[in-house]
Amino acid sequence: MSGADLVITGMGLVLPCGDGIEAARASLAAGAPCFADLPEALGQGRGAACTAFNPSGVIPPMQLRRLDRPSRFAWVAAHQAFADAGLDPKPLGERLAVAVGSLTGGSEASEAFMRPYLQRGPEGASPLIFPNCVANAASGHLALAFGLKGPSATFVDRENATFAALEQAARWLRLSLAEAVLVIGTDGLFPLLLDLCRGARMLDRHGDPDIGSGRGFLPGEGAEAFLLETRDHAESRGARPRAALRGLASSASAQDTAQGRSHALARAVRALGEADPRRRVGGANGLPRLDALEAGLAEAHPAWPAAEHPKRLWGEFGGSGGQLLAAALLEPSDLTLVTAPASSGSQFAALLEGVTL
Repeated sequence: MSGADLVITGMGLVLPCGDGIEAARASLAAGAPCFADLPEALGQGRGAACTAFNPSGVIPPMQLRRLDRPSRFAWVAAHQAFADAGLDPKPLGERLAVAVGSLTGGSEASEAFMRPYLQRGPEGASPLIFPNCVANAASGHLALAFGLKGPSATFVDRENATFAALEQAARWLRLSLAEAVLVIGTDGLFPLLLDLCRGARMLDRHGDPDIGSGRGFLPGEGAEAFLLETRDHAESRGARPRAALRGLASSASAQDTAQGRSHALARAVRALGEADPRRRVGGANGLPRLDALEAGLAEAHPAWPAAEHPKRLWGEFGGSGGQLLAAALLEPSDLTLVTAPASSGSQFAALLEGVTL
């Protein structure tokens, strides 16, 4: 997909460093880590948890108690994105769609539902928790909260589910199935996820995560929301875009090997055309098998600026790639290249043009 007829007009952020654009911008500018010892409820170890998250005043109390953490994060981020775009979502009705990307959506609730059931039998199963056990719970909650009646889709993947959601959003807009799409990346930390990461030796490290150090990645959580519109629709309502989506490309490897993934990422970048980025945001995170994919790009394009890596501040799976798009929109640039190396599935690359504050 190419061309600059699609624009991002609004953004909302829930991150370990705090909620909102200013907290995220301050975090990147300081370069300070946003991680600490995780609360006991989330398990032992270090991670990037949204410990200061406060949805009061945004999510009504009766709804709040029914939501899992990823849905809560997504709701607040969506509220911010609509406000940032100056758009009241309800009048759009069927012309406003939603696309969600997540690794952990539904998993936290599934663990919370199953543990009491396994311990006490059917009496331990909570009907309040059960509706959140599916990955598309967040999109359903958002549709009810904001009156979203257009197409809806949820993508479950590891590091780049939000890019798959963005790709679907662009497809809907180009087919005139919607005039605007709310794109969400949302994830939550929960004990079983940390147990799985620990069992896979992904948390075996000494010191803090760092690119190329081999010290592993940082588990994180949060949500990022983006309002994607056709340029005509944005102009008709007088909206000032944050950036134009000049290009978005994906490529899958025939064989799921490091070399195959590296070639797939390179193909995705080449599909964007002759890019000469002024800024580059990458998705490496301290795991050698992911860092190597972007290292190959750097070797092939020595004139490109060094990549910034927000994942080592905000955490892995903290929006399944949405944090990369957020970082790209937090600093002005004529042309920003975003790459999303993934340990499986498609590799994504995006070009954002004319990023403004």
